[in-house]
Amino acid sequence: MAGSFDLFRKYQRSLLVFVAILAMLAFFVLPPFLQMGGNVAAGDPVVARWSGGEIREGQLERNVAMRAVVNRFLVESAAAAGRDPSRLPLFPESEEAVVRTMLVAEEARKNGVVVSDAAINDFLAEWTNNMVRGDQFSEIISGLRLGPNGVSQQDLFEAIRSELVGRNMLIMFQTGFSGDPPAWRYDYFRRLEQSATVELVPVPVESVASSVPSPSSGQLQTFFDRYKDDLPDPRSDLPGFREPRRVKYEYLVARRETYEAEAAKAVTDTEIADFYEKNKETMFRAKAVDKPKADAAAVDAAKSDVPKTDASKDAARSEVKTQPEVQPSEQPAKQPQKEAEKGAAISRPAVRFVAFRQPAAAPAKAESSTKPPVAAPANEPAKPADKAEEKAPEKSADKPADKPADVAEKESQEAAATAAFEPLEAVKDRIREQLARERANARIDAVFTAVAGDLSRYAEDLALWQAQQKAGTAAPKAPDIDLIAKMQGLEGGRIGPVTASQAIGAGGIGQSFDFLPDPGSRFGIRQQNWIDAVFGQNTMSLRPVTSRDAAGNRYLSWKTEDEAEFVPAFEKVRDNVEFSWRIVEGRGLARSKAEELAALAATSKQSLAASMEGKADVKVGQAGPFTWLSQGSQPGSGAFVSQPDGIEMPGDEFMRTVFSLQPGQLGVAFNEPRTICYCIRLVELTPPEASLREKFLETRSDPGRTGMVAQQEFSRAFGDWIEGLEKKYGLNWTRQPRFNGR
Repeated sequence: MAGSFDLFRKYQRSLLVFVAILAMLAFFVLPPFLQMGGNVAAGDPVVARWSGGEIREGQLERNVAMRAVVNRFLVESAAAAGRDPSRLPLFPESEEAVVRTMLVAEEARKNGVVVSDAAINDFLAEWTNNMVRGDQFSEIISGLRLGPNGVSQQDLFEAIRSELVGRNMLIMFQTGFSGDPPAWRYDYFRRLEQSATVELVPVPVESVASSVPSPSSGQLQTFFDRYKDDLPDPRSDLPGFREPRRVKYEYLVARRETYEAEAAKAVTDTEIADFYEKNKETMFRAKAVDKPKADAAAVDAAKSDVPKTDASKDAARSEVKTQPEVQPSEQPAKQPQKEAEKGAAISRPAVRFVAFRQPAAAPAKAESSTKPPVAAPANEPAKPADKAEEKAPEKSADKPADKPADVAEKESQEAAATAAFEPLEAVKDRIREQLARERANARIDAVFTAVAGDLSRYAEDLALWQAQQKAGTAAPKAPDIDLIAKMQGLEGGRIGPVTASQAIGAGGIGQSFDFLPDPGSRFGIRQQNWIDAVFGQNTMSLRPVTSRDAAGNRYLSWKTEDEAEFVPAFEKVRDNVEFSWRIVEGRGLARSKAEELAALAATSKQSLAASMEGKADVKVGQAGPFTWLSQGSQPGSGAFVSQPDGIEMPGDEFMRTVFSLQPGQLGVAFNEPRTICYCIRLVELTPPEASLREKFLETRSDPGRTGMVAQQEFSRAFGDWIEGLEKKYGLNWTRQPRFNGR
């Protein structure tokens, strides 16, 4: 019987080929499979974790891209239905928004919220007003791309389903705030309308921080690790040790008054007259003056101003009577005259305004024969009617002879044309200002364009020099802003490095803006804030930026250095970490001291100033009157917590404490960043509660202001709900979330 070796010898050629194939597979294919788990973990790290889930870099990148695809699908579908895509509420395309939606969707599933295929179809039908057919949807989907590949209908609908699940959960949350009960509206009204005046004693936490026991190195390291990725916020009660982004920049500013005053000197009277003639049809038409209408009071006043003879009094009395008084014995003889009086009463106007100059009466025509003769006074003989008519022309004996019809018509047209426009002398200053403004802007444009060109050439030369780095070659020279400012009547400056909040707080250029063309917007332009042009994502150094402020001053600026935000080493910021730790730990001591001062004042039953007399370390101040909330000066601007003088950064906790007191009562509250604890005594509330309620009832038909506050309260509650959701699921980012993947 043949052994196993004989079997091998019989099929050795075939077996050798098979073994060679296995070796090749093992060499080329097996290592990637063996290393797949480690490579995936190493090359695709976890970005965020929460209880029951996590998301890696690749998955997050795909989800952000898929949200952009969903938005594009919605935009194109709406456009196919004739809607304006620029006004559509799309989903935000940021990593933080994507992860937040995943948490909301998880919460929705736990609450039994589901979105069926029929619900997706209903949503699309509502989105497009049933104006898009199925083949149009298919055509739009065929044009969508996720990277180099197309997007299937199933993937798109699943992405929409996830978004709708989160959206429906948010709608459920918002529904809980609908209704706006009267008690809420009154509370919002009170925050806007009622003012408080207070006495207060500040207790800075820093003043008691030295009493806090010194922390160990381990405590400080733990404290630093907890807040090292957070940026500092001056109004936050939590520290932040991450160094914010800082920028250096240079700028030139053209003051509006200086340039316009200089340009106004060169404007001549001839140029003003030419401008007036060219633009009077569109810019200088006289405003029409409405003639006052006659009312009963005006009629009575006009009548009272006219001196009446006995005859006129009789005529007035005859007009007032509804039926003429006729004696039976005189009726046959006076009947024709009474009929004439009736006809006259119908044909002539009841009132003639004699306070204004009236045009000359036209020559009497046939209808004048219907007017009754004016009755003569009883003590004078009646004059024949023809005699009166003969003397009428004598009143106009001094009038010049009538002009030819064509001349009179021409003069009338010229007078009407002149009256149709404002006179040149009345608008002369306005025209001069406009011409000066136009010339000043033209000069500023020319100067800024020249400087921007020099700056762009310098940036190119600098980039080329940095790339070549030839030995012995000097770096190109930057434009001298001091020399430019001196020669062109500008002001120049160099700022930085500063944070965005520091630049805004400094005013001037930090709060400037510009209008840029934007074909996709409703009006074809959009406003860009200077802070976004300089501190925004992917903004370039040495790129000229033009802007203007509310006063009309114009700026040309460019960034010279850009320091990205970073986490500093613990040892370099140890002192700052310890100071922040003492502030957090010392808040209890500050509150205790403020409560002791309040108890002392309550016992003395006097004002804070009288109660603290003789205490050298206690400073009593007064603030108010101030309301809880204030509004901006622009229509529709939102409400914000008032910032009265004498109180450093008060927040809702401070205002809630103040407006919960009665006059004479005392309370204790921190400011918003919890760096100062105040002992507070309420002096006065105005108006008092009873008057405030009456005022509320009078204005309840206009819920605009309270509705605005209600919307802000909802937004705040929504933010708290989202924050609570993240805490509930223990969301933890391993790095800072980026916007649009940047």
